Amino acid sequence: MLNWLLLRFYQLLCELVYFCAYPLLWIFLKGKNYTEALNARSQTADILIHAASLGEINALCALIKRLLAEGHSVAINTITVTGKKRAQELFPQLQVRLAPFDILHLKQQYLKQLKPKLILIAETEIWPNMLYAAQNAEIPVLFINARISEKSLKAYLPIKGLLSIVSNSVKGIMAQSQADVGRFSRIFDLPIKNLGNLKYALELPIIESEKQRADLGYAKNDFILVWGSSRPKEEALLLKVLPELQRKIPELKLIIAPRHPKRICEVKELLKDLNYQLYSQRKAGAAPDILLIDVLGRLNAIYAISDLSIVGGSFGDFGGHNPLEPAFYQKAIIMGGDYSSCKDSVRSLLQREAILISGSDTLAGDIIKLYLNPALRQKMGENAKKVLTENAAALSLHLMEIEKCI
Repeated sequence: MLNWLLLRFYQLLCELVYFCAYPLLWIFLKGKNYTEALNARSQTADILIHAASLGEINALCALIKRLLAEGHSVAINTITVTGKKRAQELFPQLQVRLAPFDILHLKQQYLKQLKPKLILIAETEIWPNMLYAAQNAEIPVLFINARISEKSLKAYLPIKGLLSIVSNSVKGIMAQSQADVGRFSRIFDLPIKNLGNLKYALELPIIESEKQRADLGYAKNDFILVWGSSRPKEEALLLKVLPELQRKIPELKLIIAPRHPKRICEVKELLKDLNYQLYSQRKAGAAPDILLIDVLGRLNAIYAISDLSIVGGSFGDFGGHNPLEPAFYQKAIIMGGDYSSCKDSVRSLLQREAILISGSDTLAGDIIKLYLNPALRQKMGENAKKVLTENAAALSLHLMEIEKCI
């Protein structure tokens, strides 16, 4: 009874905030290009895929392609604008939109218009009203590529009872690891299986690295160091060690790809006294000392031409970003010590000696060490690729469980 009261209170509170604050909320969200989350407009689709952001969309790319190849119609929801843009880039033929806010009447209207036969929820997107609306509409739900951290677990444990009464339509949870199985089992009394991480099932474009290097003006003997998905203070860290790197690596070329395009002006200010170019304004001829990526969707191609890839978000309190993209292109990889968001990926790469964990004090030395040892870089890249091939079964296992529900 208490859990039902808690659910009704949550639903009522959401509705009150929505209706009372709607005018101000609409004005605020308009400035963020986010007003789509206030409506429930939709076309029909067999499968609704609900993901949070760009990272989740990238991880689900191979799965979505396989579902489409099997003839299923698919709609995609995201929580972030960047996630929506990425989904639209990858799947321009699909219905992609920002997910309606977790307000019961919006979720009910949305599912009534969409009429999905199955809802696939990625990673840790646990929204009570969405689950409740799916339950009332008798739409089966699967959590796919599911993961949950200890921090998130602590947040969900107090509402375990509430979640138990909105999860009758959840047919199973396909977890990324055995540790995730254990954590989800503390919240849900449901079938939970360790089916592996879909991030390993990468289907990235095959890139002719030599041609791409030449097209961007790089010489064959240039040593291209890429810092992908950089976050605040990481560019400053790289520039701090740059003089030492340039002394030891005379053919050094840097490529910096900030995680968020909105930070481009901030990074440009850091580079103002250096020889750099924006990717969107690059000129013919020899490549600059530093190339700053200011457009979306280029990171894979940049990783592909690198001699050494540094994966950002790992030298500060950001949890790190996906190291599997440079692994796909058989690149030696450096990350910082904060990789809580991709522990399993990093652990797999460490076991294969395919990644080097560095720190602010050791970064310059680690880069120079790998520069001086091309055989080691090649071996690390080969080992990184093996990690992907060994974990490729995650995709087929997920598809088998999805087909059971369809």
